[in-house]
Parts: sequence; C-alpha cells; structure tokens
Amino acid sequence: MTRTQQLPERHPKLIVFDLDYTLWEEWIDSTSGPPFSYDKAKNVVYDRDGYEMHLFKTTTAIFALIHNSMPNTKIAIASRTHTPDWAYAALKLLRIPELNMTMHAAIERFEIYPSSKIKHFEALRRKTGIDCSEMIFFDDEWRNNEVRTLGVHFHHVDSRKGVTMQQFMDALSKYDRDSRYVQTKLDFSKHTSQ
Repeated sequence: MTRTQQLPERHPKLIVFDLDYTLWEEWIDSTSGPPFSYDKAKNVVYDRDGYEMHLFKTTTAIFALIHNSMPNTKIAIASRTHTPDWAYAALKLLRIPELNMTMHAAIERFEIYPSSKIKHFEALRRKTGIDCSEMIFFDDEWRNNEVRTLGVHFHHVDSRKGVTMQQFMDALSKYDRDSRYVQTKLDFSKHTSQ
C-alpha cells in the first residue's frame, strides 16, 4: 500500500484465497512433492527434486496488510488441490517476513480438498458463522465465480501475477461500495415499510 492509498471504511469479515496461481506460482500437485526444504534467504520451498516454488511478489505484503490494518478480518484458503497434505506442508514452511510468521499461522480457516468452490464456501460459512456476502474471494480460475450465487464477492486473478496490491485495494473498495449500497437499500426498506 502506498502513502496515497487508504483502506476503505468497510472491510469484509473473511478474505479467501485460492492457492495455485493465486498466492504461489505453481500447481502444488504438479510438483514432485515432499519432502520439501525451505530456503529462508529466498523465502522459497524446494520439492524433493529441487524445483523451486515461491509466492507471488505481493502475497506477503497483502497478508501483512490484512493482519496489521484490518483486525476484524480473517484469512481463509479455498483450494481444490488433489494433494492437500503438500499444500499444508508448503504453507507451514513459507513465511511472511513482515509478520515474522508462517503463511499457515496467518490463516484462520482451511478448505483444501478436491471439490467445488461452492462446497468450500458453504463449509466456510458453516464453520465461521460469517455470511458469504461478507467474504471476498480471489481465484485464478474464472469457473469458480460460481460462488457469486452464494453472495461471495469474487475477483478473478491473472495467473501470471497472482493477487496484486492494486487488485486487492480495488476489491476492498468495491466491497465497500457494494456493502454501502446494500445497507442503504436495507435502511430505505425499513422507512418505506412503516
């Protein structure tokens, strides 16, 4: 976030990220898998064949921004990977230097298993008690915009860049505008029904 950017007034209660080509530059199930090793200097994970897997450039800054500036907003993961254990292992190694913690420690909820994103979000709603209309979701696969039918604020990610800071800030601003519109509509309905 630059000096000229400010967070909007209203924040979602839950920000959900896909993993592959959204937070990191790989399909985790296309790597050769564990045992993984970690290079602290580069903040990268190596699979058993030595292939390097790293986070997109702004991933850690976005997580730090949520933790430092949005105290009532939680982070969740919704991924349909066929190797959930590999994803958990990588998340436990990759770090957020700005927060001095692992990615895994910064995440509140995990829905990592082969399934539709609808099922992931129904589970998130059930487990958190947060309505889907108070969630933002970032994913590189357009087909996953199906979660909009639940009220989720979906944002499509360029798989070559992951979630950029500009896209993240734009998503927060759109959420703020949309939630104000809904609140105004609700307030107006109260006054007209009397």
